[in-house]
Amino acid sequence: MLIHEAVADQAAKADINVVTGLGVALFLAGGAGFWALIHLRGKTVDRLWSHIDIAFEALTDKAFASLGTLRTHINELLPDPDADFDPLDVIVDPSSVEKPAKVSIRLLKERHRIRRQYRRLLRVCSWLKYSVLSFTISVAITTLVYQFMFAESGLWQFLFYMTIGIAVGVVFLVAAYTTLVARIDGVIENCKPKSNRSVVNSK
Repeated sequence: MLIHEAVADQAAKADINVVTGLGVALFLAGGAGFWALIHLRGKTVDRLWSHIDIAFEALTDKAFASLGTLRTHINELLPDPDADFDPLDVIVDPSSVEKPAKVSIRLLKERHRIRRQYRRLLRVCSWLKYSVLSFTISVAITTLVYQFMFAESGLWQFLFYMTIGIAVGVVFLVAAYTTLVARIDGVIENCKPKSNRSVVNSK
């Protein structure tokens, strides 16, 4: 009986040591991640702010140009109000307006969306930084409770699942950050003059 208890005690100590080592590794990784994210929002502003303004103005010009084309197209379809009634004008197909109208709507939506996505990206930067900090603190507390209060299984299990929940949130925020950056960079690239894009691609 004593041998069985000694073996169980050694197994529990080995398990605690493994979890503690993993906890220390995650704590160091979380600390390094938080340090790297401290200035993420500021760096994002420095990198994108001027490009966002330029893209917004470019989309404004494109939208006005598209609306002008749409207006000209509609004027060509509509009969002259001062002219005599012509039955042939009634059967003019207005469906040709659909494509330029969709282009105008797309440009207006894209123009409104780029600044909204930029503001969302800045919020994600802040949330990501504090989420990584929360994860790091949670890992430290969970590891300490597991190491020194192993008998309180309910407590360290609660902390363990809470840490997992925070980690899932961090992964979600990283995915959101990556997606928003890709979308914004894509819009900025499309708004550049073709000559500039060709120079960048040649490099």
